[in-house]
Amino acid sequence: MPATTHNSTRAALGIDIAKKTFDAALLQGAKLSVGHFNNDAKGFVKFSRWVDDQGVDQFHACMESTGVYWEPLAVHLHQAQQRVSVVNPLRIHGFARTELSRNKTDREDAARIARFCHLHAPLPWQPLPAEKRKLRDLTRHLQAVQKAKHQQSNRLEGTPPEWLQQSIERTLAHFDEEIGLLWEEIRAHIDRHPQLKRQRELLETIPAIGEITATLLRAELPDVERFTSARQVAAFAGLTPKHRQSGSSVRGQARLSKMGQARIRRALYMPAVVARRFNPVIKAFSQRLEGRGKCPMVIIGAAMRKLLHIVYGVLKSGKPFDPEHA
Repeated sequence: MPATTHNSTRAALGIDIAKKTFDAALLQGAKLSVGHFNNDAKGFVKFSRWVDDQGVDQFHACMESTGVYWEPLAVHLHQAQQRVSVVNPLRIHGFARTELSRNKTDREDAARIARFCHLHAPLPWQPLPAEKRKLRDLTRHLQAVQKAKHQQSNRLEGTPPEWLQQSIERTLAHFDEEIGLLWEEIRAHIDRHPQLKRQRELLETIPAIGEITATLLRAELPDVERFTSARQVAAFAGLTPKHRQSGSSVRGQARLSKMGQARIRRALYMPAVVARRFNPVIKAFSQRLEGRGKCPMVIIGAAMRKLLHIVYGVLKSGKPFDPEHA
C-alpha cells in the first residue's frame, strides 16, 4: 500500500472540554472527524495518534476558556508546536446563534467550535511563564481559602449552639493561619523573581493600589507586550462600555461589557472607589463625569477602566505613576 500523504494545509480543530474528558472535531475542508478522549496525559497521547491517523500535520485548535480544565491540553498542544486559541465562551455562543443551532451535544459543540475556528481564525494563545503561572495559582488558591473563611464566618450569625460556635472558630483560626502562610509564599515568590518584584513596586506607586491589588493584577494580567493599547487591556478585562441602540434610539445608559476577565474587575472595584478620593487623576476624571450627570455606578465603572489604563501605562513605560502623564 502506498504511504499516507499528510495534508500540509492547516485544519481547524474544535475542542469541547470537560473535567475528565474532551470531544475533538477535526475539520478538513468538508470532511469532519470526531473523537472522544480522556482529559489526562494518556488521553493526550491517544488524541495525538488520532490526529495523526487523519493525515494532518498542522492544525489550528480552538477551545473555550471555561474553568481550568482546558489549560493542560492547551499547554500540550502548544508544546507540540500547534496553533492554539482559547476563546471567550460568549463568542462561541454568539456564533451558535448565527447558525440557528438547536442541537446541544458535546460532539456538536466541538464541531461548532471547529467551524468558528476555521471562519474567524482567533489569535493564538500563549502559555504563561512558569513564575507567572505559579503566582496566578497561588493567588487563586488564596482567594478560594478566603472565600471559604467568609462562608464559615457567616455561620456564626445568629446564635449557633456553643459546640458549633467553638468548632467554627477553630476552623476560622485554621483559615487565618493558612492565609498568612499563603501570603508569605506569595511575597517570597515575587521577591525571587526581579521582574515580578519590580512590576509590583511600580503598581504600588499608583494611589489607591496597594500590595493586594498589585499582586492580583500581576497574577491575572498577561504581559503588557501582548496589547497595543490601553483600550485592548480594558477589553480584555471586560471594562469597555456596551451601548444599546436601535435605529435612532439609544436605550438606557452604556454599561460595562463584562466580556472579559472577571477577576481583574473584582480586583479593581474597591481601588476605584478609593481612587475617586485619593488619586488625583481619577478624582478629577470622576468629577467631570459627575458634572455631566452620570450616575454613581457608571462613574465607578469608568474609574475602574481609567485605573486600568494607568496600570497599563505604568507597566508599559516601566516608570512610576506620574499624574502629569497619566
